[in-house]
Amino acid sequence: MKRLIIWASALLLLAACQQDPVARINATIDGAGDSAVVLQKFNYNRLLPVDTIRADHNGHFNRRVKLTGNAPYFYYLYTGGKPVASLVLLPSDEVTVKVPANGPFTVEGSEESRLFQEVNASFAEASEKMKTLAASLTEESSDEEVAEVNRAISKVYVDYKRQAIKFIVNHPKSITSAVTLFQRFNENLPVFGQESDVVIFKTVQDSLMQVYPKSEYLAAIRDLIDTRTRDQEMASRFGDVSVISFPDLTLPDIDGQLKTLSDMEGKVIILSFWSVGQDEHKLFNVDLAEIYAKYHERGLEVYQVGLDIDKPSWAAVVKSQKLPWTSVNDGLGVQSPAVISYNVDHVPTMFVIDRKGDIAARDVFDETALDQLVRKLL
Repeated sequence: MKRLIIWASALLLLAACQQDPVARINATIDGAGDSAVVLQKFNYNRLLPVDTIRADHNGHFNRRVKLTGNAPYFYYLYTGGKPVASLVLLPSDEVTVKVPANGPFTVEGSEESRLFQEVNASFAEASEKMKTLAASLTEESSDEEVAEVNRAISKVYVDYKRQAIKFIVNHPKSITSAVTLFQRFNENLPVFGQESDVVIFKTVQDSLMQVYPKSEYLAAIRDLIDTRTRDQEMASRFGDVSVISFPDLTLPDIDGQLKTLSDMEGKVIILSFWSVGQDEHKLFNVDLAEIYAKYHERGLEVYQVGLDIDKPSWAAVVKSQKLPWTSVNDGLGVQSPAVISYNVDHVPTMFVIDRKGDIAARDVFDETALDQLVRKLL
């Protein structure tokens, strides 16, 4: 009899070990009385519905959530088609969530969820600052005002990136560190978009491998690392960055037509970054127009990138100066991917690209020196 009891206990213990791990959510959502609350899980690169929960008349529900493995996952609560809370769930977590009618939600019982909320709030604040700054410009804004807004937006971006790096350093084994790697202020501006950021990706991957080696989020990080590493290896084959083949750009012109830099491959290209707020560069355009007229038939092209958020003002100056070359502007200012691709840290900036596609010189603003260089490359 005693032997049977021992065997039964062992079987029960084995069955318990084989059960999927679970967490519990105890939530109260103001305004969600007697309505459906949708629980979704972020699965690698998409949101998947997990459960539809009926809240009581007070907007309260208590739900047991079956987890996949022992690694953490990101979950979102939706009501009325809108997200109201974000969570990170680990086995045995008992999370209490309160969503007031006004103000941010609160979460208790999960340190990872608290960190996730902190990161999301900081990112949302930086994003809102950028949008507010951009929206402050009008067609009547002066060149000085446009330049000032561009500088302010750039500062918000840099400050947030530093904050994200600080978070990663201070929380090396938090799965939320992985979230910062995939944040984007817009389609063309990721927080970590430079090739050199691969070091940060590797730091996060190495730390998380120690605690969550089977997390599927690590697969996404590895994909990004592989892509960045291949790009770096390709660049290193050409030596120093000042002489490597140029990164390609595709940006809209004043008519909204996309113009691709590589379409000019095989010719000598002057790649110029400027702002219509710079009177000195307007004067330089006059000199550049003379050089362009002199050598265009022999194979000189100019691809000029405007970094003005106020595209109508930029287009007006392009038309008034009757600039004969390719003029483009995506309206993102210092957030433009073109700025990141060429590591532009000041305006004006100029690159001279030879027929082989190598960057032969940078910032040659003296008319005589530029004329001599172009003639030599042609």
